[in-house]
Amino acid sequence: MKRQIERVILIRKIVMAIMVIVTLVWAFPKNNLVGKIFILPFLICAIAIFLESVFLLFNKKKLANIFMYIFRVVFFIYVYGFLGYSSYYAIVNKTYSLFIPICIFLVFSVYFIYKAFFVKK
Repeated sequence: MKRQIERVILIRKIVMAIMVIVTLVWAFPKNNLVGKIFILPFLICAIAIFLESVFLLFNKKKLANIFMYIFRVVFFIYVYGFLGYSSYYAIVNKTYSLFIPICIFLVFSVYFIYKAFFVKK
C-alpha cells in the first residue's frame, strides 16, 4: 500500500514537471537574452525533477540521486546569482538597507547548502 502511494506521488510529480517543462520551453524562445537567462535555471530544475521522478519510479536510486544533486546545484547557483546581483544593485544604487535581507537569505542559504550536501541521512 505504501509503495502504491509513493508511485502515485511520483507520477503526480512527473505530470507536473512535464507541464512546467512544456510551459518553459514554449516561453524560452519568445524572450530576449535576460529572459532566457532567467528561465534557464527553472527549466534545468524542472528537467532534473522529471528525470529524478522517472528513475525513482523505475527504482533506479543512483540515477535519481544524480538528478537530485543536479537540481540542488542549479538551484543554489540561481540563489547565489540572485543574491550577488542584489548586492550589486544595492551598491550601485546606494540602498544599503537592502543588505539586511541579503544577509538573512545568505545565512539561510548557507545552512541549506550544509543540509543538502554535507549531512547524511
